[in-house]
Amino acid sequence: MGSKSFLQRFRHLDAYAKPLEDVRIRTTTGASVTLFSGVVIVILVFFEIYRFITPEMQPEIVVDSGKMEKLPISFNITFPHLPCYLLSLDLMDESGDHISDYDHDVFKVRLDDQGNEIHREKAIDLSNVQDREKLAEQEKEGYCGPCYGANPHGAENPCCNTCDDVRKAYSDMGWALPDEKTVEQCWRENISSQTKEGCNVHGNLLVKKVRGNFHFSPGKSYAHGASHIHDVRTYLATGHDFMHVIHHLQFGEQNHDAYKQKRTSIDSLANPLDNTEWGTVQSTMMYQYFLKIVSSEFNYISGKQLHTFQYSVSRQERDLKQQGSGGLPGVFFVMDFSPMLVIYNETRPTFASFLTGVCAIVGGIFTVASLVDGALYRAEHSSRQKGMGGKSM
Repeated sequence: MGSKSFLQRFRHLDAYAKPLEDVRIRTTTGASVTLFSGVVIVILVFFEIYRFITPEMQPEIVVDSGKMEKLPISFNITFPHLPCYLLSLDLMDESGDHISDYDHDVFKVRLDDQGNEIHREKAIDLSNVQDREKLAEQEKEGYCGPCYGANPHGAENPCCNTCDDVRKAYSDMGWALPDEKTVEQCWRENISSQTKEGCNVHGNLLVKKVRGNFHFSPGKSYAHGASHIHDVRTYLATGHDFMHVIHHLQFGEQNHDAYKQKRTSIDSLANPLDNTEWGTVQSTMMYQYFLKIVSSEFNYISGKQLHTFQYSVSRQERDLKQQGSGGLPGVFFVMDFSPMLVIYNETRPTFASFLTGVCAIVGGIFTVASLVDGALYRAEHSSRQKGMGGKSM
């Protein structure tokens, strides 16, 4: 008796009292609502499963620690109206580093006036002066080119076999370089054969993460005392210009596919200068790109990390003939770094949140469906009673 009374009292805790089968009323409207709610539940549960198995990137912004690190730069730029022999790449930064005529891991491709690559039997890396010197020796054994009066080291019979040798000899003497059209080595190497050519420059740079710039300018650069000068006379005399096409300019590595999950949705990092063209046929134009570079870090579920950089850009052009306040014809990329670090964390919803979502979908749909079914049943029942009342009258 005691156990039965306990069970009876325990049954009173049942919040889901079951009606008798005899008093249940099944209607066509109720069946339609049940079928429709079942379809909606299946669809929403499918989307919940997809959300659970699909990671997403959650961004946050913190202050950059200011850690000194190297900035890798990948670029591919074409100058359709400028021969490779006139083009030099210089790097400068506020820490005092200055590299003239940078050629490590940088390649120049000579282009004809139609933009097609020029192929020769002898492969010459135009970014490497030593290759040109070696070629000159191969072409003419025992050749000793004149230095046109320059003899900075007091040699008995000084030899200048390349145009760069003549330029360096004159620079060491503190003399101004004569017109390159009158210098045999320069004419033979460059002017006579490359006047109507263009140049494609591509490669990789590795610079300090401090404010600075890298720029493409005409002629060779020399250190004369404490000054940094460029010999632009040949450039101005030949009527070339710095119209250019930037095929690609990227800071850091951006290979997300190698680290992220297959289903992770992430926007590709934008390189706003890719496939842009700028410039006129004026020789005295100075083109400046002001780049604001932001450090970015990607943390993946796999535990791997990717450190890269994003950038925004504004640009300015100056005609040095009209604005003679100093400057140099060329293309300048001025880099400035943001003190902020953007961190992207690859995350996936927890299993607990997935179960909570599924229960909310099932319970919510059935609750709403029961309310709709009750409203429809009452409306149908009321209309039937009114119809029966009208007939009795």
